[in-house]
Amino acid sequence: MIKIPLNCTGCHACAGICPKKCIAMEDAGEGFLFPVIDEKECIQCGQCEKVCPILHEPKKSHCTQASAIKSKNQEERGNSTSGGVFPLLAKTVLSDGGIIYGASYQEDFTVRHIAATDQKMLPFLQGAKYVQSIIGTCFQEIQKQLQSGRTVLFSGTPCQCAGLKTFLKKEYNNLITVDLICHGVPSPKVWQTYIDYRAEKENNGMRPVKINMRSKVSGWSRYSAEFDYGEGKITRIQNNQDLFIKAFIGNICLRPSCSECKAKGVERCTDLTLGDYWGIWNQHPDFDDNKGISIVFVHTKQGRKLLKQLQNQMDYLEVDIQDAYKENVSLVDSSKKHEKRKEFMEEVTAENFEKLVNLY
Repeated sequence: MIKIPLNCTGCHACAGICPKKCIAMEDAGEGFLFPVIDEKECIQCGQCEKVCPILHEPKKSHCTQASAIKSKNQEERGNSTSGGVFPLLAKTVLSDGGIIYGASYQEDFTVRHIAATDQKMLPFLQGAKYVQSIIGTCFQEIQKQLQSGRTVLFSGTPCQCAGLKTFLKKEYNNLITVDLICHGVPSPKVWQTYIDYRAEKENNGMRPVKINMRSKVSGWSRYSAEFDYGEGKITRIQNNQDLFIKAFIGNICLRPSCSECKAKGVERCTDLTLGDYWGIWNQHPDFDDNKGISIVFVHTKQGRKLLKQLQNQMDYLEVDIQDAYKENVSLVDSSKKHEKRKEFMEEVTAENFEKLVNLY
């Protein structure tokens, strides 16, 4: 009998490695995907257990450095969550014939990892998506690309990057992995409920055509959740007032594994870790302009090499590692489980979304 870890992150590594394709990723009721094994087809080969990053953690770095970075391309920086580092990395890889894998909204605002082969696709991968993405068959596709000699940049949550590393079973010189400072992944089901709630409240039930959960119209440090309903109708709610952000930061709709995340820490299995440099206005006020500053943790020689290629396209400042996450402790600390999480997840609907968030 194959045992699925209780703190499964849903990384898809087990489903991807199964030689009989008898593992399906299915919604367990809260919108999060978990592996379901067809016992009749299973041959007990144990491959799924061998690639599980919870059971077998990938090797982590021991030489991390940190820098505050902002892109000199103001347009790209404005469209990015923080300092605009990701599009710089992605463009460099694409210019050498590489391919990018990252999270993108689908038409219904579910989030799925997709492949980008040209710069026109990069905007789909930019910006924060506060929901767990669906990996699908990306790991298998990435393995084929790597084996063909093509450079691949994979961007995802720390647990997704860990899953990719264990799935591949070996290091590839042509693989660049970029994770992020992750507070936790909210439920896709709650995310869709939130969209329906706002659509009903703001647009007679008609859903938006575009969503930006980190609009910088009101500044980077006081970003807004922005819903664009088309024909010039845009509604914005400042981050500390938005109900979904409250639920997210309040840990009431996160995946269970997020309260005991094994991918936390300064040292990572990735090449680079990106995040917002919260608190830079206190530490290095001359560097801050409230347009977005990235904190970049560099873990490997490959990561340092890639950043060096970009040094003429960005302003950067080397910083102390502990200062770098002093006001962004999600780098090292798991999110504390909310005591009323079960009740919220069972009860929440579009109709009572506001009431329950305020209640809990």
